[in-house]
Amino acid sequence: MKKKNVTILAVGDRSDYDSLKKFNRDRRLFLEEGFDYVRLSYKQALSGKVPEISTDKVIIFLFFPFSYWNRHIEHKAYKGIYGSTIFSRKFFRFCERMRRVIKKRLRGKSIYFINDPLRCALHRDKLIMKQRLSAADVLNPKLCRIGSAEEMRRRLNRGESFFLKPRCGSMGKGITFLSWENWQTNFIFRNERIISKKSDYGWRFRDITGNTAFLRQLMKKDIIIEKAIDVTLLNKRKVDLRVYTFFNKVLYVYPRKNHPDKVTTNITQGGKGDPAVLDIFPVRLITKAKKAAEKASKALDFNLAGVDVALDSNLQDVYVVDVNAFPGFPKRRTFNLTRHIIKEVARQLDRGKIPFKKASDL
Repeated sequence: MKKKNVTILAVGDRSDYDSLKKFNRDRRLFLEEGFDYVRLSYKQALSGKVPEISTDKVIIFLFFPFSYWNRHIEHKAYKGIYGSTIFSRKFFRFCERMRRVIKKRLRGKSIYFINDPLRCALHRDKLIMKQRLSAADVLNPKLCRIGSAEEMRRRLNRGESFFLKPRCGSMGKGITFLSWENWQTNFIFRNERIISKKSDYGWRFRDITGNTAFLRQLMKKDIIIEKAIDVTLLNKRKVDLRVYTFFNKVLYVYPRKNHPDKVTTNITQGGKGDPAVLDIFPVRLITKAKKAAEKASKALDFNLAGVDVALDSNLQDVYVVDVNAFPGFPKRRTFNLTRHIIKEVARQLDRGKIPFKKASDL
């Protein structure tokens, strides 16, 4: 294989047992395709301990900074509510610093980020993300302006249903679902206080139907309110799609399912991946979901994205529910996402194209 004069630089933490681990296991493929490969922790990067890189071009894969996040943002001493705008501001400052350090250390090189860290930080704020999607005519759950718990109850009594989500949350954490006769949240409400767990797992949904004290507290927090979608059921299971895009093209569609009484299909909330579901999905809806995912990743300027798409119960419309700049990788035996990413980058380079914007142009 002809040498490409390009280094793949993977930056992430050992605690990323999912995406980085799967990515790193395919490092032999990078070498086979003519790339140099360097792996670096965030601690090493921020302290300036970036090894010498001999190639002129460097493509940087940033994985989620678990160690920094758990120590400085969602740490055990944090007293506020999960997913507040405090999270977003701290994360933006971290990404800004990370970007500055890397550009300084690799001065003189042509630097390309798979996803620019500042865009990753900006679009972690769901309000900004939804505004960008709507501006690009990407159908997503309707954002609602409801000013008080009393107004919310009046609308619930009229038969409306809503999701209340932390503005800067992920993984199905901190979600509250409200309908006329069913209120569910995976926050803890104790002694008139909303309490957040300090972990990624164990966010169990609880029935809080009619608990106006909780509702009043929650609506004072950094949340967004979305009109609930009546999602489709297939084989008596609630189903949605995680669509992986790269350069605004779909690489893989990963269906997720859960019991119809469950609030979300997130894997952390008990959802299960089931590729066989695609066999019973109407082809026209899968095509529609793919187009929506491609449009969404382009609107947010993500080269790599995991786009969550929900389908309504009438099997007519598809809604982009979330867009993830740090998507979890599928099981390698199901779909080797790393292999497809590297093959695509290599293919474009072999055609004389640099598929990314230079860091200096972002």
